[in-house]
Amino acid sequence: MTECSRHPEATPEKKSPSRRFAGFLFGLLFLTSLGFQVQSGAWRSDFGGHADEAAHVVTSLMVRDYLGGGFLECWHPMRYAEAYYERFPKVALGHYPPGFYLVASAGLLPFRSGATFLVLMNLLCAGTGILVWSLGRRLLNHDGLAAVVAFLYVILPQSRTYTAIVMADLLLVFLGLLAARFFLGFLRSGGMRDAFLFGLAAAGAILTKGSGIGLALLPLIALPLSGKGKWLISPRLWVAPVPVMLFAFPWMFLTAGITGEGMQESGLLEWARGALPYYGSAVISESGWVSVIALVAAGGFGTFRWIRRKQGVTEVEAVLWALLGCGIVIPLAVPAGLDHRYLMPVMPSILLLGASQVRHFAGKGESALGTVLLCLFCLFVFGETWRPVEKLFTGASGSIERILEDSEGKKAGEVSPKVLVVSSVAGEGAVIAAGALLAPDSLTLARGSKELSISDWMGRGYLVGFESPEELAKILGERGIDYLVTDPPPETTPFEHWRILGGWLDGEVPLPLRQIGVVPSWRREVESRFSIYRVVD
Repeated sequence: MTECSRHPEATPEKKSPSRRFAGFLFGLLFLTSLGFQVQSGAWRSDFGGHADEAAHVVTSLMVRDYLGGGFLECWHPMRYAEAYYERFPKVALGHYPPGFYLVASAGLLPFRSGATFLVLMNLLCAGTGILVWSLGRRLLNHDGLAAVVAFLYVILPQSRTYTAIVMADLLLVFLGLLAARFFLGFLRSGGMRDAFLFGLAAAGAILTKGSGIGLALLPLIALPLSGKGKWLISPRLWVAPVPVMLFAFPWMFLTAGITGEGMQESGLLEWARGALPYYGSAVISESGWVSVIALVAAGGFGTFRWIRRKQGVTEVEAVLWALLGCGIVIPLAVPAGLDHRYLMPVMPSILLLGASQVRHFAGKGESALGTVLLCLFCLFVFGETWRPVEKLFTGASGSIERILEDSEGKKAGEVSPKVLVVSSVAGEGAVIAAGALLAPDSLTLARGSKELSISDWMGRGYLVGFESPEELAKILGERGIDYLVTDPPPETTPFEHWRILGGWLDGEVPLPLRQIGVVPSWRREVESRFSIYRVVD
């Protein structure tokens, strides 16, 4: 037995509660998440809440359609993906791993609809809340208080935002917490089975987002913190990399070149200098000063205890500190862009470690003061971080429906009408996702940012592809465009092709286009419109 497992502050694991309680809690978390999702407007919105949302939707539909019978037409998955991209050019497989798309396709196979995506996000949010509760009940030694922290996690602005928007980040957080839970089992048992399950969950996280590779650091941090550093050379631990090497590593190796296209051109130190203040501010914004102060206090007291008493932290604390380290090192070291959502994997650790420290202020045992302090902590975090989450991007589905109505007279056997979408990244994506959902066999979509301009995947090296109305008309003819969907460009848009087209349409410059409809579009509180044109000779 190690010194850590003998010290008096180690928290004994409580007996597992009934499955009925766990199921009841999951249902409450799901309904809470669903209520906020409905309130945000997600159920009235097209998939334009984020620049990458449509890519996740279209790629999930592509995987679903392949598994649902597309392999009979084209058995080679990459050839099928390439053909699907030609029709709906928002397929992101390669830039993103397949994990989220495989999970989403499981629900899409029986229910191919936009609602399936929203239900999936609620299931992931509630499931993540259950894992927060599972780790919290061992850390706080109290099922009810752990449930309070789980509710706090579900209603954090970041959780509500990425439950309303279809993104892979929630699945990454879920799998990261699941890996931590399995590794906690390994710390307690030293068993090969727990090590293997940890590796399997870590492989799933890596196959969801490449940043999941940070979980490789979890054993390197958790074992020394828990006083079991010698286990690093245990043969049982080294079963964990097997699933990663079998499943995740081949994908990472094959797509390394594609993934590199999404990286910023920056050195490691240069990137860290900019990322450190950005993410320091982001942590405060997303979890609040109260959580950060409690977290710093937990780290300080833990360090003091180790120096004065030579006592390590408990096994649960060790896993949570390790998960925090894994989650923060990737955004600081990898130049993949600056975004608050890259901190999502560290939020559960911050909340749980902060809550634990607050409860310790009241002393040991299950005192009423400790309960009151923890509830006040959650209320303060909730009040400090609260902000409304709105997701409203309409008009994309209506535009596709209008084109389908206009093209009803197309004869059987004719080539599917081709629609060019000229808008922002989110606008193009929303219309393409709507096309993939509503007309998977009836339309082909094209992006104005690709057909009317030249740039790389990240938009670097941008050049307009035409200079005159005659050149634009020639492009429309050569590309076989039958319909054009566009909306008014903002004055600040960096897409010159969009601004030029909008000016020509408003200025009645002669173009081979006939307007067939206008669909109102709301972008949160801003009213806009999609204009639909038929290309004429």
